[in-house]
Amino acid sequence: MSFSNRGNDGFSVTTERDGSRSFRGDHDQRWDNNNSQRGYRGGSNYRGNRGNRGNRRGGSGFRHFNATSSKFRYNRHEADGDGDVSMSGDSRGGRSRGRYNSYNSRSRSNNRRGGSSYRGGQAGGSGTVKRNNEQWHKVMVPFGANMSKEELYTLVIQNIEGKFEPIQYSADEKSKRVYFFIEGSAPAEALRSISRRLNKPDGHKLIFHIQPSGAPAGTLDSTSLEKLKLRMSDRYDPSTQLLNLSSMYADEVLSKDNIFVPLNRAATMTAVTKIIAEYIPELTGLDISNNKLLSLGHMGDLVKAAPALTSLNLGKNQIRSIDELEKLKGWSNITELMIDGNDLCNNYSNQNVYVSAVRKIFPKVMTLDGNVLPPPITFDLETDLKLPPSLGSYFVNDEIKKTLVTFIKEYYTIYDSDKRRDLIPAYHENAQLSICTSKNPLMERQVGFNFYLDDSRNLKRIGHLDSEKLVKKTKIGVLGIASLLESLPKTTHDILSFKVDLTLALPSMLCFVLQGLFKENESRGDKAIVRAFSRSFITVPCGEGMVITNDMLMISNATMEQTRNAFKDAQKPSSNVSSSSQSQVSSPVAANVAGTSATAATTYSPEQLKMVESFSAQSGMNSHFSLQCLQENGWDYQRAGTIFSQLQTEGKIPPEAFVK
Repeated sequence: MSFSNRGNDGFSVTTERDGSRSFRGDHDQRWDNNNSQRGYRGGSNYRGNRGNRGNRRGGSGFRHFNATSSKFRYNRHEADGDGDVSMSGDSRGGRSRGRYNSYNSRSRSNNRRGGSSYRGGQAGGSGTVKRNNEQWHKVMVPFGANMSKEELYTLVIQNIEGKFEPIQYSADEKSKRVYFFIEGSAPAEALRSISRRLNKPDGHKLIFHIQPSGAPAGTLDSTSLEKLKLRMSDRYDPSTQLLNLSSMYADEVLSKDNIFVPLNRAATMTAVTKIIAEYIPELTGLDISNNKLLSLGHMGDLVKAAPALTSLNLGKNQIRSIDELEKLKGWSNITELMIDGNDLCNNYSNQNVYVSAVRKIFPKVMTLDGNVLPPPITFDLETDLKLPPSLGSYFVNDEIKKTLVTFIKEYYTIYDSDKRRDLIPAYHENAQLSICTSKNPLMERQVGFNFYLDDSRNLKRIGHLDSEKLVKKTKIGVLGIASLLESLPKTTHDILSFKVDLTLALPSMLCFVLQGLFKENESRGDKAIVRAFSRSFITVPCGEGMVITNDMLMISNATMEQTRNAFKDAQKPSSNVSSSSQSQVSSPVAANVAGTSATAATTYSPEQLKMVESFSAQSGMNSHFSLQCLQENGWDYQRAGTIFSQLQTEGKIPPEAFVK
């Protein structure tokens, strides 16, 4: 399949000899009458501070103009005999001398009565603000950049009724604000109804500031949209299913109707995408060359609208990085690709490296920039090959499983308490502990790690050659480890999320990785921050148990799905835990905890059950004997501990009382 390049007409601007440009067309005759009756002297000068002096003398320069504010005063201007505004630099003959021209007083009063100006609004690319159901609104989301575009839109769609079709999404990395446009009063009211009622993943309220707006730049009205449909129909070849959108900004037919279609603007690309999705979703070839494209991010919806695309021409644009092509990776069946004429091609002096970079994104490309490529090296695999199912946890045998489950349960019972220093006996005297924080690669915007950065041993952040910092960030010895653990935020771990993977099992050593979720109890928002963690332990035998010699903790952010599913069973009363539900618990640690408290859940309070777990962790006895010891001593924790120590010294506690 070859590409064609139809319609490459340019455009020109006519300028007078004195450098002025005149804009003629329909105008309000009241301007002529109004100005002719007043007979102003002087022009609307604006030269630094002179404009203010001109006002004192009766001139019409700007007063109190603030370039960063949406509130400024409109001043008067002189119109020529035809009522048109002159923008030349000459002030003689009643013309405006400065760079800025102002509206007359009647225009200002019209704006107050419902004209195209609004407080805090933005001048639209297609005219005035319409006060009907088709009115546009600009939406600003404070700190919306802390979540990704997909997360924000998904959260809105799940909580409102009706259509939600935002366009021109943009994010300010400095202020963390997000902006987009919506059309119609119904979506605007729907957003207002959920403002401050939803929580973002970081726990803060989701707020929407909504203001009436002119149509976004590049937005087409209904008449222009119909003409664009007809023109795209002319540019579509049904026999090859190829749509030629080359040089759309200079299309000669649309230009005659004063229709400007810049495909490098999100609003225009959205209109084109809707037409393709509705009329030609079977599209297999697309020529979008010579459209001054810098970014391809606004083409994401086009990938979904034409999933069968196999031929793509992006040539003669202004794409500077190969990373932009990643945004079109959804077109996995692309076999013919044209990129020549973009700045990114200059980044590669070696053709093989260039081809390899493109094929990492589009692995099926056989023709690149008109050149036939050698077939890619692939592996012949059976198409119906199925990988084995992923196991949540792995243990070598039941004996090691019981050992690890007991260890993890006791460790995190103390870890989530107010006395983490009690974990000192769990570590070898020469043990090492390190912490690393990393952003979740599946999320664009996420909560920071301010509480962890000082102690984070991230090799990418420190550098593997800085041995002094690497040693400093590693805590060695039980006292340093206890100090670090005490300084970390207070937490509550979701035991149901725990997954254990045993990597090495020897009589002299156990190595395992624990993954799960936890929430920080000291969150500043209404909702606690949910984190994901992965922890690698190396343990060695010590007495009847084992101690940690190496502990590596990696903390990241939980995804939205993980956040929604975390701590789901935390609200359920303990009486709901039964033997039938234990078999459905995916985490072996959670199953063990559920089993120890199931028989007592219907009789004892949550405080008593927590006391049993704490006593079991400190004494080493199982839950049954721990419960019996506390019960016989009137739930006096200190007295029960004293009696236990005395009986253990005398050897009167049976071996089956201890956790095996």
